[in-house]
Amino acid sequence: MTHTAENTNALFLAKLSLPVRKCMANTARECAGNVAGVLSLDQKETYRVKLAVDEAFCNAVEHFSGSADDERIHLEFSVRDGSLVISIRERGIPFDHARAERFTPGDPDSADKPGLGSLLMQQAMDSVELFVHGREGKEVRLTRKLNYGSLPPELAETKPAVRGKRRPTVKEPLIRLAREDELAEVCRLAWRCYGFTQEAFLYDLDALTEKVRSGEFKPVVGVDPESGALIGHAGFKYHDPAVRVPELGLAFVDPAYRSPGLPQKIARLLFDLAAEEGDRGIFDCSVTTHTFSQKGMQEMGSRPCCVMLGIAASGMRAKELATSRQEKGSVVNHYYPLDRSPAAVFLPERHRAMARDIYGWMDLPRDFGEPGGAPLSGPSSVFIFPLPDELNVAFIVVGAIGADTIREIADGLRGCREKRMDAVYAFLPAGVPASPQVVEACERMGFFFAGLMPHIHDGQDRILLQYIDIHLDLDAVRVYGDMTRKLFDYIREEQRRVASL
Repeated sequence: MTHTAENTNALFLAKLSLPVRKCMANTARECAGNVAGVLSLDQKETYRVKLAVDEAFCNAVEHFSGSADDERIHLEFSVRDGSLVISIRERGIPFDHARAERFTPGDPDSADKPGLGSLLMQQAMDSVELFVHGREGKEVRLTRKLNYGSLPPELAETKPAVRGKRRPTVKEPLIRLAREDELAEVCRLAWRCYGFTQEAFLYDLDALTEKVRSGEFKPVVGVDPESGALIGHAGFKYHDPAVRVPELGLAFVDPAYRSPGLPQKIARLLFDLAAEEGDRGIFDCSVTTHTFSQKGMQEMGSRPCCVMLGIAASGMRAKELATSRQEKGSVVNHYYPLDRSPAAVFLPERHRAMARDIYGWMDLPRDFGEPGGAPLSGPSSVFIFPLPDELNVAFIVVGAIGADTIREIADGLRGCREKRMDAVYAFLPAGVPASPQVVEACERMGFFFAGLMPHIHDGQDRILLQYIDIHLDLDAVRVYGDMTRKLFDYIREEQRRVASL
């Protein structure tokens, strides 16, 4: 009697990346043969696995498009749920198997048609699946069930899951600035909480140390006074030290501990430090896959001012949190003003009611001036800032509105779309009478309202617009409280209005 192999969720066996060249198929076959040997497959089964890998690899090479000099074909072998799973991933030209001409057994006229390789793979494996991963290319996944006992005992041995283990509770953690000799542990804590999904400098001890020394980053930690272990962290990122408006972020708590209210305690120390050092305000980016961080910021006194759709990287989720999942996430920006000096802002009439609400929530005095009607003139200053690759978005920051500003924004948007950016965000000065003209021109390009960000660039308020070039499931976005819900509903309505222009 034949049984399936031991039930394992995922057991990694081998991985390799090869140049996009048919001469490398032998290397792929040999790796497949070695894996088959580890799994004690007989000669016939080993031949089938090697044949399927050979055909999949050669198909990937054949259907590749453009220069392949810097590209690779990635193979990964694993055991999942009693089956050998082989993944062949590459970024060649999309290939529609459903519409391709097919090789037909017994039909001599079809001998030269594509499909023979696919047929051989189907016969050699239990399943052959094609997955399309967007910009990451496509994947052929080969699966073959294994007989009971295929896994060597050394590989089959696993540590039993620890269930019901009580986590230590730290009721009164020490909250203080992180010492330089603790930064390595901050890196490790970030990995334990979020894997490698946080910002790159947080996993590079030299880069993290340099940012702390230069004042670009200010980390605060929570410490278990009994063991001395770092159990929580958050920090200020100073994007422009001259403006003194830090972003509160990179907050995480070790899932091995319980410490009620620890994130708020760390944030309170950071807020106090910002006030002591004369910062103008504090903003944050709270993800919309869950409402925990949004609720925490509003309990600290921060208020929602902006919702940026599609800016969060795929897969961003904290361990131990029940979150919704979608391919690209969004964030709610909150702001806590420390400088409450009055100022004048200039916005299109249609956005003033929403803007009054936002400023009112923050108790930030603003006068709404009448927009200027004269044609735009003078020098223009527009900058394009692509964000890290994993975000695949860009900022268009208008430093000064002039005669060429609208054209420069349009050129910047066109360039971003040619690079297949998921989204583009335009930051426009709100304290300039010409600003409403630029806002309306941007809306004709497809930008729509995202919110307001006080003090953020050059110490001035900005009206923020967004252009979203991917599909987002906005019903999956979770927001906390009546204020954020009102802002989010307004943004969705503006997106519909702009789409109809």
